[in-house]
Formats: sequence, structure tokens, C-alpha cells
Amino acid sequence: MKNIPLFLALFLIPILGLGQNTAMVSGSGIVLSKDGYIATNNHVIENGLEYFVDIYTNGIKQSFKAKVIQADKENDLAVIKIEDPLFKPFKSIPYAFRMQGINVGEKVFAMGYPRPGIQGEEVKITDGLISSKTGFQNDNKSFQISAPIQPGNSGGPLFDYSGNLIGLTSSGIPSGENVGYAIKISYLNNLIDLVPNFPILTATTTTTNLSFTEKIKILSNYTVMIRVVIPDCDLKTPSELFNTINAGSTVKGISAMLGMEGENYRNDGSGISFYKWVLCENDKTFIDCWLKDGKMYLSMKSFNNPDSRYILNEEMFKLIKPGMTYEAICKLLVGPGEMYRTDYMSSIKFFRWIDSYNQDLYFDVWFLNNKVHLVRKGDFAKEKSLLGE
Repeated sequence: MKNIPLFLALFLIPILGLGQNTAMVSGSGIVLSKDGYIATNNHVIENGLEYFVDIYTNGIKQSFKAKVIQADKENDLAVIKIEDPLFKPFKSIPYAFRMQGINVGEKVFAMGYPRPGIQGEEVKITDGLISSKTGFQNDNKSFQISAPIQPGNSGGPLFDYSGNLIGLTSSGIPSGENVGYAIKISYLNNLIDLVPNFPILTATTTTTNLSFTEKIKILSNYTVMIRVVIPDCDLKTPSELFNTINAGSTVKGISAMLGMEGENYRNDGSGISFYKWVLCENDKTFIDCWLKDGKMYLSMKSFNNPDSRYILNEEMFKLIKPGMTYEAICKLLVGPGEMYRTDYMSSIKFFRWIDSYNQDLYFDVWFLNNKVHLVRKGDFAKEKSLLGE
């Protein structure tokens, strides 16, 4: 999910483990047409195996199967469509796209299903202002908004106070009070143009003269929860298994433990053999072990983690100081680090946090006696040669 600003542990929420190799995550979406086209973020549906749309009509939930119709990874947008024999078309769509004349300071409100396992399966509404016409790092595709957004809001609608659809919420910043981002609706309109035989979009908004409460009652019926079944590497090869690899582990022993044969991907004459165990058919997630004299010398996990949800900026980097505890760093970066290395030659623990906007960037923090010993910024793009790729 490179180049997507998912700055909190944000908008894709794990809600259920389904089996050994799959899990279910959720996001939000907005109905685009009477026959069941729905808009959401690409990162909500990416890598999905199955898709379900939950529609709450006057508080009554119905679930339908859906499929992906069109995706735009660069702009983090997607169009899916309900394809279920039990689905009955909507009678009308009460909002139109508003793509121009949106000003800083204008009142807006967001709708979606944040943290459904904790906050319940009822649509949540937050309001605020257009804070800026540009998003993260002056991104022209997005608005910055002050309407609070939480994990699970990804792909949900952003409306102006007349009830016009002006964007899709996508991300926020962990350390920013009421800082969120929404992708401008014009980019969704461009994606819709690529969908064959897409129905004509609604030209007028019918909720303009209604009270805010009445608007919410109507728009709630069109704001949907999207549930996606995905491969789950942590269920297939739990982190606990990685942490049991020790200095005496052999290739045979690690293969037996992980339930798969290791790939001997490099031998360079140094006396070290390089083995890799790829998880869930995702070559960006693997356990990497270097063995010397047939025994484990060093191991690393998840060279590039596609499920990262952190924003790592220069200001945050400067806040990480020697002596800070692991718990303090987790609080600062809003999420746990990944213990990526064990070498048994020191008492140092190695953790890293991978940036969601640029998956080549990470913070590498070494802890000694649970306190920061060293911190550096790393770049996977410059280091891939170390792993023979």
C-alpha cells in the first residue's frame, strides 16, 4: 500500500479471525447508485479474498456479497458493486457530487463505522471544518479537515452541510488533534469514468433544506460498512513462532516449526547461508534467517510490512530520545513496534515502525534494559541488496 497516507492504526480495522489463513477487516463506504455501486478507499479492499457490504436501513442491518469493479491505487480509491440475489435497488440517491467552490473554513461532517467491535455497529457522525485545501505534505488530492476520524472510517463519506458529497475520508495523524484527510470527490469522479456502463450520477441534492438531524437519518441509510476477508500471515505464522527461533535453531527445525520449507536464496562465500520463509504468498512479509555452521546466526521478520499504519515525520523522529521506554515510543507513534531481529549476541532488543505513506522508510529503535539505546531512520530501498533481492 505504498504512497497511501494511513497515519493512525487507522482505517482498516481487524474484526475477526476466520481460520488458519484468513481474517476479516472492515472499513466504510458510500452508495453511488441505486443498483449498488459503492465507493471506498483502495486500501480497504486491497488484497481481499471476499467482500461484504452491510447496509443499515433505519437501523435494520442487511449484508450482501460484493465484488471490486475498479481500483485506483495511486489515489487510494475503489468502486465495488453489490452482486447478491437478495439485494433490492435503492429507490433514489439523495446527494450529488460537489467538486468546486469548497472553501477553507466551510463546515463539513464525516460518516462511517469506526471500531465496530468496540463502538458498535451504528454509523458515527463527526463534524468540523475544511482546514486546508491540500492534504498531507501539500497533497492536492486531499482536504485537511478538523472533523475527528478514527480507525474504521476509511472510505466513508465527507458531506458539506447541504448534504453534497465532497470527499471520502482516508487518514489522520496520530499526534495531531482533530487532523484528518479526505480525498476530493473529483478524483472519484475520474475513476467512475473508467467504469463501463456506470449509471448517470444524481444531479441534485434533496436534503439541502432539511434539519441536520433529518439529513443524518437519510444519509445513514447510504453510508455502509465494508467487510473484507484477507490473508492473515500472523494467523498462519504467529509472531510467537518467530520469537522461539534461537541460537541453536537449524533450517530443518525452523521449517518444521513454521510448517514450510525454507528458501535458500543466497550463498555468497562468507560462510553464512541465507534462508527465507515467505508467508501467505506475500513476498514482502517473511522470516529471514542467516545460518552459520548450520545454526541460526541472525533472524529478521517482515522486511516490509504492508499492514503498517504509522506516519513517521522529522518532528516525531526528533522526539525519540535516549532513555525513553518502549511503552513511551508506542504511545508517541500510536502503535506497537515490530521486534524484527534477535541475534543472541547482546541484550539489545531491535524494534521498528514502518511508515505507511512511504513503505521504504522506517524508524529503527534499539532498546537496552527497555530504554532507547539508539534510534535511526532507515530506507528499505537502499538495503534490499543486503537480503540478496
